[in-house]
Amino acid sequence: CKALVKRFAEKTAVDQLDLSVPAGSIFGLLGPNGSGKTSTIRTVLGIYVPDGGSVEILGSRDPMAVRHRVGYLPEERGLYAKMKVVEQLAFLASIRGLDQKEANRRAGAWLERVGLTASAQSPTGELSKGMQQKIQFASAVIHEPDLVVLDEPFTGLDPVNTRLLKELILEQRERGTTVILSTHRMEQVEALCESICLIDRGRPVLSGVLADIKAGYGRNTIDLEYHGTPGALAGLPGVR
Repeated sequence: CKALVKRFAEKTAVDQLDLSVPAGSIFGLLGPNGSGKTSTIRTVLGIYVPDGGSVEILGSRDPMAVRHRVGYLPEERGLYAKMKVVEQLAFLASIRGLDQKEANRRAGAWLERVGLTASAQSPTGELSKGMQQKIQFASAVIHEPDLVVLDEPFTGLDPVNTRLLKELILEQRERGTTVILSTHRMEQVEALCESICLIDRGRPVLSGVLADIKAGYGRNTIDLEYHGTPGALAGLPGVR
């Protein structure tokens, strides 16, 4: 996107944002809660209409024209609570362009991959939050998209399932999928992402190849928090 703008009433959620994601990579969209990450994602994907700037996704300026080539895991789960798990996955695959036979086959395969075969006939709403998050991830990639966007994908996951999801994300990159990972947790970014863009109040603060960014900052920097008057440390040797 170039000079992307999205406003809600008097609030500007995305403010002149330039963003370029390398194909076939895992790209981190970072920032604190309320920084504009989700608004950026939804505007790029065509869920919101931009108030300025331009968007190009998978070579198209119309996100809806390439929607079957995109997978999206929203921060708020979008599952049908009363639908059986396997039926839900098959349904979500079918509306992304798969015929019913292939949708059913992939639904079963993905339930096995995320360890939920035993819950196939259970209503989705009866699953734990972590289980539902795994179903949500499977639904985002079941149609083998060229681009998958994951908004805070590790929410509700214990350490074992966090490790599983990281493996699944890396598998997506290995098959050539471009992954956009939106999060506020730096340890996830360091483990997965090659490039990042850090935004705050809808504006880019820092962007580029993660290894280059890390190399540009000293490894002997210390953050010190203290209680006292401003300037109380100024007289100490080594402080500037």
